[in-house]
Amino acid sequence: MLASEIHLGYITYGKTRSKRGQVELVPEEERIKVMGTHEKLKTPEEHEAIMERLLKNRMLNPNSRRSIFPLSGLLYCEKCGSRMRFRVGENKKQGQHWSALCYHQYKDGSKCEQRGKVMDADFFNALYNRIIHVDPDILREIELHGSRYSDTQTIIEVKEQDLKKQKRALDKLHESYEEDMITKQVFLERKAIRSRRIQKLEEELKELRKIIVDEGNYPTVEQIYERIGEFRELWSSVVTSEEKNRALKKLVERIVYNREGNRVELTVCYR
Repeated sequence: MLASEIHLGYITYGKTRSKRGQVELVPEEERIKVMGTHEKLKTPEEHEAIMERLLKNRMLNPNSRRSIFPLSGLLYCEKCGSRMRFRVGENKKQGQHWSALCYHQYKDGSKCEQRGKVMDADFFNALYNRIIHVDPDILREIELHGSRYSDTQTIIEVKEQDLKKQKRALDKLHESYEEDMITKQVFLERKAIRSRRIQKLEEELKELRKIIVDEGNYPTVEQIYERIGEFRELWSSVVTSEEKNRALKKLVERIVYNREGNRVELTVCYR
């Protein structure tokens, strides 16, 4: 409606045509545009300004036009695993405030039973304290990952040495056969055994290297505390919701939310 030239006073004929039973748009240069007698609602200058603004809006990332809340993209429901959404509300007691809600609907049509929560100052103070005081269970899990990472590296080193040994043995087997030190039958039997062992080792190493990449991306305890220090410093200076969201995303991967009665539990997963 904003882009329509009818509000400039024009009337356009022949916008579409029928071709082989199909309706198609006619190129703009082939349409007939004339000045009508109806009232004009905008000037050419206003129309140009509107079109320029619409073009800029189309060029923007769709996410940049959405409201950004402090926990946008971070808060997940414990009950169904869905990302939670936010709603702006207002009342006399709290003024304008945000609420976190789960809108997930299961395949049978039933809705998630998770109860929402007003995200007031108390909520964010509790969240801040939960973030900077790392849960001991999380610390133990991080240490366990570090231990598994070291163990996996050791296993990889052992298997790589075994693989080199098997390949050297296979090379010597070829030399023995070429020098008529063993028969063809013995060569083929021993080659099959060595080849199966090499193939098995290569497959095991491939899987172990995938594990080491995943575990290598897991933060260490030292990295977590370093990031928490950076987060505390950054959080003390943020003002807008978008700034708070960026600060949280530097440290936090996701926050799992669950409410039972009046008790709200937040589980922080660090980057």
